[in-house]
Amino acid sequence: MDMAKTIDTGGAVEPALDPDLSGTERAGIYRWFCGLFAREMSVHAMEIYRSEEGRTLLYELGTIEALTPVVTAIRARLSDARDGDLSSIALDFAGEFSRLFLGAAGPRSAPPYQSFYTGESGRLMQFPSAMMQDEMRALNVRIADSFAELPDHLAVQLAVMAELAEAASAERQAIYLRQRLDWTGAFRSRCLEVGGEGFYPILACALDDFVCADVVSLTARAHIDD
Repeated sequence: MDMAKTIDTGGAVEPALDPDLSGTERAGIYRWFCGLFAREMSVHAMEIYRSEEGRTLLYELGTIEALTPVVTAIRARLSDARDGDLSSIALDFAGEFSRLFLGAAGPRSAPPYQSFYTGESGRLMQFPSAMMQDEMRALNVRIADSFAELPDHLAVQLAVMAELAEAASAERQAIYLRQRLDWTGAFRSRCLEVGGEGFYPILACALDDFVCADVVSLTARAHIDD
């Protein structure tokens, strides 16, 4: 992602993250989530997961408690697939992504926008969208032309959080998570309600667990730094 600056793109409170997890590592995790929520998983992405590098990535992600279920789900989808099966699996991912996040299922969808969960009557383009514009201006970043979404789309918010994880203080990061990603619990519930036991509800649960754990860790770190 070129942040030259462009952005392409409730669970119970979990224990704090491993304090040895660096800002760069956390940024990588937020970018990983960003990619998964920005677009459906492609055949190319699945081929990467099946490579030696991809298997190593999944192993490392799987050691983080909040991420274990979604890593397990990815492995399960790919474990028995032959090369020719990847296109079929990709179609399954695309169908689920479209139903949940692109509105193909109508009211049985889970719009990935903060405005839907924290604004009035599930409307989009409300206060959260304007606030994200301010966040991006402050960081001198913008949404890439290739990603035609609103500023309060989940993938955009996760990409901005990745930038903060590498450069901002623990206090600044915690404030951002509380203000801009405070809706992951409601999003999680919506995905579970309309998506059942599919991949993306598992992904939404993992995101909420990770965000909750990160807030705990960042808050503790901010107090220590004080």
